Amino acid sequence: MRIDIYTRAEELPTLLTGRIQHSAHLFELLCKSSSSKPYMMVATDNNGKELAHIIIIKRRGIKLLPPVAGYWFTIYGEGVYSNECNNREEIFSKFIEKLFDIFDIFKSYIEIKGIEDPRFAYATLSRHNFTPIRDHRIYISLHSKHPEERLSRSYRSHLRKSKERGVTYHEAATEEEINEGVRLLKNYYKTKIRRPLPPKDIMHGLLDNDKQKMFIVKQGRKIIGCSMCTYHNNNAYLIFSCGLRKRYPLLYPGIVAVWAAIDDAHKRGCAHIEFLESRTLVGTSFGYRNFLLNFGGKQTSTLRWYHFKWNILNKILRAIYV
Repeated sequence: MRIDIYTRAEELPTLLTGRIQHSAHLFELLCKSSSSKPYMMVATDNNGKELAHIIIIKRRGIKLLPPVAGYWFTIYGEGVYSNECNNREEIFSKFIEKLFDIFDIFKSYIEIKGIEDPRFAYATLSRHNFTPIRDHRIYISLHSKHPEERLSRSYRSHLRKSKERGVTYHEAATEEEINEGVRLLKNYYKTKIRRPLPPKDIMHGLLDNDKQKMFIVKQGRKIIGCSMCTYHNNNAYLIFSCGLRKRYPLLYPGIVAVWAAIDDAHKRGCAHIEFLESRTLVGTSFGYRNFLLNFGGKQTSTLRWYHFKWNILNKILRAIYV
């Protein structure tokens, strides 16, 4: 098995299709970003056939949780694997070993989040002194009953009142609506420590792909809410959402923005919709988590993994959390 690392979009070979987090389209957008540098790792067999690939993003900036000013690596999920691949954990282990080849003293830490199965690669990550910290996922099943039946009584009432007061929602259809939606999201997420928003050019680039959709909430001609969704394997994933709830508290734009994504996913015949933006460290953002659970969401546990360049810190964290 061979692992190749690509840092330029024009050098990429044809890749397996999968989630947007590890797509060639996202890699190309990240290559154009000034605040991040992507690494595409591709595993191939002895015949040159692709077995798997994964995107590792090097970011720079200032973060409060965990506290850092500099560079760090982020991995979203375990990557994309071929259907014939029966040694995923072995390949993922090779990816991690390659990652440590470029993890030098100038990088602060490595963060791995969004792994579907918390048991996946547990031994591999523990062997490399990663610390597992409890995380969670929230999703709604759309196949067994209508999503409106899962709503809490209060949210059902809020949606009814907002409709009576002239609030509507639809997929963003014009460049003006997309620009206004991105502006709303930017203003909302700039104060969210654990939920950073990608740069504006990446947001627009994602919407050029038919697997991502933006929904606009309006009253008359005024846009008062927005949400973004991505689709993969008959499932929907809510990426971002916001509403001018302080300016229009009686119109419930935040609730309508999330409901627009849920309603669209149900009409598309999706089996589930997951709230990717709900993923945060356990013990924070209880208000937002309860907000999503009122839509009929179910919460399951998962893990988020960290490895810092200071070995003493890794030992202390593992003594606390493992």
